[in-house]
Amino acid sequence: MLQRHLNIIHLWTKRWKIKINETKSSFITFTLNKKTCPQITMNNIPILIYTQIKYLGLTLDSKLTWNPHIVDKRKALNSRLHLLRPLLRSKMNINTKLLIYKSLLRPLWTYGIQLWGAAKPSNTRSIQAFQSICLRLVSSAPWYITNSNLHKDLKIQTLNQISKTYYIRFHNKLQSHTNPLIKKLSSKTLIPDNPQRRLKRKWCRDLLY
Repeated sequence: MLQRHLNIIHLWTKRWKIKINETKSSFITFTLNKKTCPQITMNNIPILIYTQIKYLGLTLDSKLTWNPHIVDKRKALNSRLHLLRPLLRSKMNINTKLLIYKSLLRPLWTYGIQLWGAAKPSNTRSIQAFQSICLRLVSSAPWYITNSNLHKDLKIQTLNQISKTYYIRFHNKLQSHTNPLIKKLSSKTLIPDNPQRRLKRKWCRDLLY
């Protein structure tokens, strides 16, 4: 079926004299099944199969574990923290240093958290650990201060709290959208028959609860 639709698209682009770069096209199957999909072609040119791709700043892996995306984000965060560490460890006011963190570091990992925020704790733990490291630099907290107390004292939400806040805000926007197809995405029973989940995975809409 997929190949048939690609053939239809090819005929349409040929009719309207639109050129698609087949070598820049990617093919990925999102599934937990170990079986691979058959090779597909565009204009008789095979489309390369990938196990993970980047799209709109998000790294999507075939099993949607979000682990590759989080690993990439942690590397980018470490690089930026290396540049900002002298400021975060300086004698500036704590509120000023928190503003630096909220403006230059936190937006880097909160992007797309409405989707990857429901990933397993084993994957998201590295981002939460990064935030705890930054808060310790900002406050010069001694080792015996727990991370939870550090977040409470500085009034900074944890990763789980932020993911819920962002998704609820996103969900509310979907409900009030003028496009009926987009509005339907806010349904709690979007998938027909509400099938049983495999591997007890969390879905994005679980962040509502």
